[in-house]
Amino acid sequence: MLLAVIPISEYMAGDTQNSSSNYLLVLIFDIAVGYFCMYIAALLKFNVLRRKNQALENALTEKQQENVAILLEHQNEKQQALQQREFEWLAGKIKMFTEEEQEAILASALSFAEHDLIVAPSINIQPKETCSQQELMYFVCSAFYNMDKSRSKIVSFLYKVFPLYFPAGESALAKKMPGLEKRKGKKKTHPVQLKTLTI
Repeated sequence: MLLAVIPISEYMAGDTQNSSSNYLLVLIFDIAVGYFCMYIAALLKFNVLRRKNQALENALTEKQQENVAILLEHQNEKQQALQQREFEWLAGKIKMFTEEEQEAILASALSFAEHDLIVAPSINIQPKETCSQQELMYFVCSAFYNMDKSRSKIVSFLYKVFPLYFPAGESALAKKMPGLEKRKGKKKTHPVQLKTLTI
């Protein structure tokens, strides 16, 4: 662009009165056009780099999503295996109830475990002499503490699913519930020492 100044200025030198100002105008115009061209070139290069970076970010994002999906799938498999073990254990502990009551209890427990929803069973669960309040709380707490359910949610589950077992109300049940520690050793023979509620 600077080389173009010489022939242009010579062409404009015919006007001897304004030759110097013409030369300066051509020089300024030439420099302005040169900077404009460099700006366009830099902008194009920036767009190319931005597209490359975007493509790289998209590839990394897809890879991260794949890794997260694999991790979630692995966690879901572990969670399902844990729930299966706990449900099998809980099912073995509530054999004193009728078959219909067992199905209703396990259906409510499944809804609570998978969706955190506390749904009352379709039938009333009748108290059994072979299953005290203490034992029932132990069974339910042991299973759901191992599924990382909160103490307050377990209290609500017990009261809604077994209202005839806890006529004193949910607040009284909450006071008699075991602490926040998880019952990792629940499969041992000695039971948890819980206070019984007065019916």
